[in-house]
Amino acid sequence: MAAETNGALQPATLIAEHPVAHRAVDLDGLVGDGPFSYCRGKLISTLPQTGIVVSCRDLCDRAIFDEIIGRYAQKFPGSDRRAIVSMWTLYYFSMLTIAPSFHMFMNRIALPLEVDRLSLVCNEQTGEPEAFVMSGRPEVTSDPAGELHRLMLGHAEPVIAAIAVNAGVAPKLLWNNVAAYLSWILKEIAHRHEPALVEGGLALLEEAQWPGGGRNPMFGMIRIARQQCGLEFVRRKVCCLRYNLPGVGGCGEACPLPEGRH
Repeated sequence: MAAETNGALQPATLIAEHPVAHRAVDLDGLVGDGPFSYCRGKLISTLPQTGIVVSCRDLCDRAIFDEIIGRYAQKFPGSDRRAIVSMWTLYYFSMLTIAPSFHMFMNRIALPLEVDRLSLVCNEQTGEPEAFVMSGRPEVTSDPAGELHRLMLGHAEPVIAAIAVNAGVAPKLLWNNVAAYLSWILKEIAHRHEPALVEGGLALLEEAQWPGGGRNPMFGMIRIARQQCGLEFVRRKVCCLRYNLPGVGGCGEACPLPEGRH
C-alpha cells in the first residue's frame, strides 16, 4: 500500500507499520568501498528517516504515479511530460538493475524484488527515486540469470505496462531505459572480473526470446556502432527524450537522434 493520509502521500516517518524483515545479510557490506560502491544504499531493509515510501505495486495506480511525477515535474516546468516521465524512470530502472545485478552475479544472492515485495523511497520534495525497501529475505542462488529473468517478468514488466498506459510513454522507450542500465552494469562486471560471470545475464539482452518462450522486449535495444576512426561504442535503439529537458545533458553518441547527442 502507498503511504497515504486523506488521499495524499505522506513522509516515511509517519508510517507506523511496514513489512520490513530484519535480515542477516549486509548487502552494503558486501559491496564495500571498491569500484561498485555506487551500489550501496540502494537496497535497504529499514525505513529511512525522511522521504516518501510507496509500494511499487501502487505505482501502477495512475493517481499515485501522477502525484509522484507531479513532484518531479516541478523541476521542469512546461516541459514534455513524456520526457519527464522517462527521466524519472531512468532513476528507477538504474536502481532496479545495477545493485541487484551486482548481488545476483557477484555474490550469487537472490533478492525479493517482485513488484509486490518492494517499496520505493522517493525524495519528499522532488519525487526522485532514492532507494528500494525490501520486505523479504535474500536467499542464496545458483542461477543468477534466472533471478534476473524473474526480476524482468515480476517487476519491470508490470511497472512498464502501467506507466505506458498511465503516462502515454511508449513501452519500447521504457524497456530501452532498462536495457541501457542492465547492459552497462553487466559489462562493467565482465570488465572488472570475469566475462563468464555474466554470460547468462547478457543473453537476456541479446536473444530474441525470453527463456521458456515469449518475445524479449529488450532484444536489439542496445546496438554496437562504430565511429569513423573504428572505435566501437553502444547506442540505444530508442531515444530516452532527456535532451528535451532544460539543464539535462544529452547522451552523447549513445543517443540514436543527432539532436540528443549534445
